[in-house]
Amino acid sequence: MNSTFIRLWDVLEIMDSFDGQAKPVRFQLKFVTANRLERTGGEIIELKDACKCSVRTKKGKEIFAAKKNFPAVERITKDPNHWVNSTRNILLPNGQKRKLHIRLIIEFNNKKVCY
Repeated sequence: MNSTFIRLWDVLEIMDSFDGQAKPVRFQLKFVTANRLERTGGEIIELKDACKCSVRTKKGKEIFAAKKNFPAVERITKDPNHWVNSTRNILLPNGQKRKLHIRLIIEFNNKKVCY
């Protein structure tokens, strides 16, 4: 069996990119759940049509944060420090937001993630 792999760095680059209408790209991914505090996890979750969440400012404007060029604006919520914590907020098709740890991603757009 010939499997296709993608590097985590490339996954993050794709997640941070935009389509032709300046909207975050949509993607499919699988990740493993983990909760150190409750000592639970191990479930594989598949998200078929997700995208990176936007950030809403105090003025109501939506911006999409990329680690390289995040504008200095006043946010409604505190900074989640995604870069430091290795996490990302993902928007699901039903409107829910889900935080995931990037090192628990095992598949991205039908490619196995390697580190």
